[in-house]
Amino acid sequence: MSRLSQAQLRRLTAIHGWSGITLGLLLYTVIATGTAAVFGGEIGRWSAGGIRAADPLEVPIDARIRAAATQVDPSHLDDIAIWAGEGRDIYAFFHTQAENPGTGAPDDLGTILRLDATSGEVLERNEGFIWDQPAAWDGSALRRFLVDLHVQLYMPTPWGLIVTGILGLAMMAAVISGLLMHRHLLRDLFVAERPGWRLVSARDRHVLAASWSLPFAFVLAFTGSFLSFASTVGFPLLASIAFGGDDEAMSAALFEPPVAEDATPAPLADLDAILADSRARAPGHVTFVEIARFGRADARVHVWHDPAAGGVLYVTNLYDGAAGTFLGRQPQVGAAPSVGGTLYGLMYPLHFGHFAGIASRIVWGALGVALCFVTLSGLHLWTRRRAGAAVWDGFARSVDIVAWGLPLAMLAAAWGFLLSVPAADPFVWTPRSFVAGAAAAIIVGIAAPDRGSLLPRYRRLLGMACLGLPILRLAAGGMSWADAILHRQPDVLTVDILLLLAGIWFLRRRRRAGRLALEAAE
Repeated sequence: MSRLSQAQLRRLTAIHGWSGITLGLLLYTVIATGTAAVFGGEIGRWSAGGIRAADPLEVPIDARIRAAATQVDPSHLDDIAIWAGEGRDIYAFFHTQAENPGTGAPDDLGTILRLDATSGEVLERNEGFIWDQPAAWDGSALRRFLVDLHVQLYMPTPWGLIVTGILGLAMMAAVISGLLMHRHLLRDLFVAERPGWRLVSARDRHVLAASWSLPFAFVLAFTGSFLSFASTVGFPLLASIAFGGDDEAMSAALFEPPVAEDATPAPLADLDAILADSRARAPGHVTFVEIARFGRADARVHVWHDPAAGGVLYVTNLYDGAAGTFLGRQPQVGAAPSVGGTLYGLMYPLHFGHFAGIASRIVWGALGVALCFVTLSGLHLWTRRRAGAAVWDGFARSVDIVAWGLPLAMLAAAWGFLLSVPAADPFVWTPRSFVAGAAAAIIVGIAAPDRGSLLPRYRRLLGMACLGLPILRLAAGGMSWADAILHRQPDVLTVDILLLLAGIWFLRRRRRAGRLALEAAE
């Protein structure tokens, strides 16, 4: 191998440093947005502001769905999907399969109605290829944006999923290499932080947080990679090899029990009775209902439930749509229960912490914050060891900008959402506001004369953004605290109070004397 000159070595070192820093910051972005996505339901209800006295799928809906079925094209009755909105509304999507001219692939074409679950009034109606119109099926543009940002970095499908899948693999590599590096893992679990703000103190904090986070980080990385690659690589490859490229045949074999075709007209059984029976068999909340072949003798009704108390897997009960009889519990994958199907069913709840109610989500959120700290503290250790060189000081500045700029941009997205709700399209202005917030954070970071003045500026901006959001939500017509208490809407109160506390904390936090470096990870 030829020897490199000093200039070439410096260039390669810079390339290596930038690639490592970029990978670390992308991982931080996925982890931080994932921490927010864990609370997507709470954020959606806080931002949408609808009053929910009871889950819309817990009240009688049979008459609502039958009446709605008379208002749509009969060709759209092949499949009906029903799910709850953020308030007391439900969505009923009547659809069939057709080729989407935008993608050239089969897609769901039909009519989606947003109904008042109590009165049956049609609140909104949309037609066409509905999945191309997020405003037609999601009541919160803010929640949708944050989830998309985590799942695919707001990139086009499937490239965003592929990128996040690769990042998940990189995170698994970091976890495994970190485990091999920590020769004294049990001792590191209880390492005492050395006082002060020396480099060894920062290392102690990083080692302590990383040691406790290793199992959780591996679970997140593995499940995240699986979910990203399953739809972009795994299932398409399976369809190509085993089903001759027929995606519909693959879906039928994996997720739909075989049914003898019988197009004889037959009325649907009492949907309320079916749901009541399903709730008796699976105590978790009903989250989704699907009616296949509505009005036919071979109709089938699938009822999805949240995991029961103490459980992790989602439950799907299957019913004969015409007779209303229970046909059994549908496996996660395939026609019979299997270890592979169970493992597949574990991926989503383990990734997002959706298996033990709010308690598991709080734990997942706290561990997500810990992983953000581990990622950023590791990047800061890397740059602090090389402080003094212009290129590494630039790396350190970029870490600060992304570390503080990402939450600032996410708050800017929330501001843009609330400002656009009364008169504009939130699904347009929420991502635009995120970009504007990110640009502002970059400008602030570049304009700061040194790192010592950077943190107070970001802290001040974050504090004001947090304190202003509850006020802006009320000004935009959101639910008052009095109504939230009266109607028992804890999500509104909880998010508002957390924002106010965070704003006060950011504004009142004082700089600690003797600190050698202001770390954005803290």
